[in-house]
Amino acid sequence: AAVRDVVYVYPDGRKALDGVSFHVGEEERVALVGPNGAGKSTLLWVLSGLLPPTSGEVRWRGRTLDEAGRRSLRARVGLVFQDPDDQLFSPTVWEDVAFGPLQAGLPDAEVSRRVDAALVKVGMSHVRDRPPHHLSQGEKKRVAVATVLAMEPELWLLDEPTAGLDPRARRQLVALLRELHGAQVVATHDLRLVAELCSRAVVLDGGRVVAEGPARTLLRDAELLNRHGLEPWPPPEEVP
Repeated sequence: AAVRDVVYVYPDGRKALDGVSFHVGEEERVALVGPNGAGKSTLLWVLSGLLPPTSGEVRWRGRTLDEAGRRSLRARVGLVFQDPDDQLFSPTVWEDVAFGPLQAGLPDAEVSRRVDAALVKVGMSHVRDRPPHHLSQGEKKRVAVATVLAMEPELWLLDEPTAGLDPRARRQLVALLRELHGAQVVATHDLRLVAELCSRAVVLDGGRVVAEGPARTLLRDAELLNRHGLEPWPPPEEVP
């Protein structure tokens, strides 16, 4: 995916993205970091095709995403929301994971295959018949990943995937993200996650890209990160 000079202005006139450009290679994991209000979540929504850019373009496999392109993109791109309660709404876990494939018009046998495989992959087969709202936050996050996994996406968009997780649930989720196929764009304040998962990082502030480069190099640039409301990782006292 390639983002070129993307601007997004909300209906109230607020400019959330102001000339954003960057690319994501196949099977690459790219972190989006920056302070609150930097435009990270809005950029994920534009990448997902749910929000059309006010100007600029998003290209997917060399094709500019016009309205028809955005529709086809949604079958290949999966967005995992920060709050899994925004993603899970069906009476049972199985039905939530089946929702996307059913909406895509897949045959029942293929829907069942995808749902069962996705639940096995995220380690949640044992809760398939339970209501999602009865699950822990960590379990909900994994089921939310399964709802996207069942669509077999080529590009994953993850909004604060580790937010609200205890250490064990966080470790389990990070291990799961490492195993997923496809490119990943991860918007996060968790710089430890960036160090553990991503090869490259893009720093956003005020809707603009202010830095881009190898993740571990940027994470050690204390001056850059402090200037944009972030703490270096690892903290200075932990640097070998």
